[in-house]
Amino acid sequence: MRCVACGGEMILVNVDRLQNAAVSSCIEDHSFICLGCHEVERRLILTRHGREIDMAPSIVPVSAAQDDHIAALLRRVFAKIRGQ
Repeated sequence: MRCVACGGEMILVNVDRLQNAAVSSCIEDHSFICLGCHEVERRLILTRHGREIDMAPSIVPVSAAQDDHIAALLRRVFAKIRGQ
């Protein structure tokens, strides 16, 4: 996924599941962060009936450099949220 602000690559950093009893589906709140400009974007995703809710996410190995970059990025984001 690409950032609408700068066109950089966005990575998924959080998924919250919001179960809805009125319909037989689940709404997922996906949070993405841009690796270029650090813009945060959230999208609500409606999953289809019958989708396995407790599926483990697929894990993609990252290099040590990517891991360090993501950790530094998240530290800056959380510092900004805390107002530092």
